[in-house]
Amino acid sequence: MTIMFCKWKLSFAIAAAGLLVCTTVLAAAFPDVPSGHVYRDSIEQLVASGVIGGNPDGNFYPDRDVNRAEMLKMLYLAQGKQPDPTSVGCFPDVIPGSWYESFVCDAAAMRYVAGYSDGTFRPSQSVNRVEALKMIQEVFGLPVPNVTELDRSVVQFVDVSTSAWYIKYLFNAHVVGILPIAGQDTSRYFPERALKRGEAAAMIYNAQHAEIREERQQIEEESMQEEEGGEQASSEPATEEQMAENSPAVVPISRDVTFPFEERGKFSGKQTYSFRFSLSNQMTIATIASLQAGQTGKIQCTLYLMEDDGFSEQYYLGVQNGGKCELLTTLSPGAYQLQLQPTEPDTTFTVAVAEAAGDGNDGFIEAQLLPRNTARTATLPPNNFVDWYRFSIAGSEAQHLKVETSNTTNLTCIVYAMHDVDLFGFTMPQCNQYYLYPPGTYYVAIGRKTGKSTSQTYTILLRE
Repeated sequence: MTIMFCKWKLSFAIAAAGLLVCTTVLAAAFPDVPSGHVYRDSIEQLVASGVIGGNPDGNFYPDRDVNRAEMLKMLYLAQGKQPDPTSVGCFPDVIPGSWYESFVCDAAAMRYVAGYSDGTFRPSQSVNRVEALKMIQEVFGLPVPNVTELDRSVVQFVDVSTSAWYIKYLFNAHVVGILPIAGQDTSRYFPERALKRGEAAAMIYNAQHAEIREERQQIEEESMQEEEGGEQASSEPATEEQMAENSPAVVPISRDVTFPFEERGKFSGKQTYSFRFSLSNQMTIATIASLQAGQTGKIQCTLYLMEDDGFSEQYYLGVQNGGKCELLTTLSPGAYQLQLQPTEPDTTFTVAVAEAAGDGNDGFIEAQLLPRNTARTATLPPNNFVDWYRFSIAGSEAQHLKVETSNTTNLTCIVYAMHDVDLFGFTMPQCNQYYLYPPGTYYVAIGRKTGKSTSQTYTILLRE
């Protein structure tokens, strides 16, 4: 049989108009992918473009698991990427000279993937659904911003914790259209379930189209900017004084600033804006982000410690105080990103970040040791937002524990898992519930639900 394989070609010369170029190609008719199969179109499109193939017996086996090495090869082919043949010897369990060595080692060198905590890659292990999502978005080079609390509230799968390591990949996959796919649009996502060949084809095919949509949108935006720039060029340029008198300018999606700083700007719709800055010394800082007087809605703020691998295991959630979002955090030296997001579109804001005084328990670096089976009572004083605690699980066996807290009406409780916890396939624990904690280091944040200035007393207990 024949199918039509089509792809958008874009050109600046035609002002972002899309040319749909179609080529008729032969596609294998797989007896186990009959007409009406949920993934048939995706499978045949990727077969036609040489990304995937059938098996010697003529079948495709859409319900067969995809392993981690196979997934990488498919993604490289889908992107037209050629792995560096000199990329070798990256993991002890990657067989030298194997068909997959260059794909795995090149992906590791490009920081698309990382090994497990024991230093292995496990190429023959079935890739699970969330590992596959990360691979797809990294290899395709799709921007994956850190999620806000508003973003987290959108993720409605009952089996997905909003603190899981993969939450930003899962959320972004829905934003750009990689998800949902047929058979995965229920209330559960089953993040640890092995990805099937048919599912992989559907996700990769959707990712190709997500990339095309992003490219078209970027070209359209640049075209509009060129047109606006042409109109401005014909008029008298504004002076700095005139610009300052106008309403706040739209802040770039992400910009570098020097600590301390005060900024003002205007959101474009509900799009997030970020400010990147660095600290050379440990210090306590106060962050106040405010909507301009008369604006409706709220503003949300989250502060991330940025790691080299793109993950942020240390992050701070702002506390709402009327039209403000506030943070009081003691930070170690490093690179940070402050992310703001409005609940109403096109609102204007101001943000100020400066050194402040804390109470000695305002961040990961000041977290107090949380012993087992010993209740501790503490009080959050006025104008202080979060208390921090830490505990660890030694050895190689997971342990059944519960982080128990009181005053849940007024206070929140979040458990953070650090890099020494095997996060792959691991759903984050919840406070006040028993959980099988894998070995590693954990932090607990006890914080206010609102920025009211009254004292809040609570009890915390790590119960065996």
